[in-house]
Amino acid sequence: DVDGSVEAILNILDSYDCEDECKLDIVYFGMGDISENDISLAEAFNGVIFGFSVKANESIKKLADKKRIKIKLHNIIYKLIEDLKDELNSRLPPTLVETTVGEASVLDTFSVTVGKNKIPVAGCRVHKGLLDRKMKFKLIRNRDVIWKGCLSSLKHHKDDVQVIKTGMDCGLSLDKNLEFSIGDEIICYEEKEVQQTTSWDPGF
Repeated sequence: DVDGSVEAILNILDSYDCEDECKLDIVYFGMGDISENDISLAEAFNGVIFGFSVKANESIKKLADKKRIKIKLHNIIYKLIEDLKDELNSRLPPTLVETTVGEASVLDTFSVTVGKNKIPVAGCRVHKGLLDRKMKFKLIRNRDVIWKGCLSSLKHHKDDVQVIKTGMDCGLSLDKNLEFSIGDEIICYEEKEVQQTTSWDPGF
């Protein structure tokens, strides 16, 4: 667009302060419609072309499609910046978020013999949510996480079960030979991948 618009957009981009999250490089800026040179630069730097109040003719669009180059055209500055933020977000790796499914307290400890091995077993009572054997678990002692993994068994009385609900007692053992202590907490949780978002605040 005009020189003033370029300057306004560059001033906003100067406020970008999240290089530790996602690097933002401005390879080239100028005025006029999208050109073959813009496509070549974007291809060389694995970049995205943003245009403000400019056009890209059909031959340029076809060339961009062929080279898999994104062209993003806008007529409102804040829409362009929002689109840029979305592009930055898409390049951030997803993060794992833990959601607690259930909690149980260890009320008793004992062991069972399997072959020549003694397997530690925790007698527990679920006081929140549920324990689902197919999910992940962690063992907390004095507020410290001392183990994360899967259960090797989950029993209600002598029956193997998949789920233990709030208020029910159970016996469980871990996929690691680890001694329990009365008062330990067993947390059942699931992990989900969540898309990260940049913390950059351009001011609107």
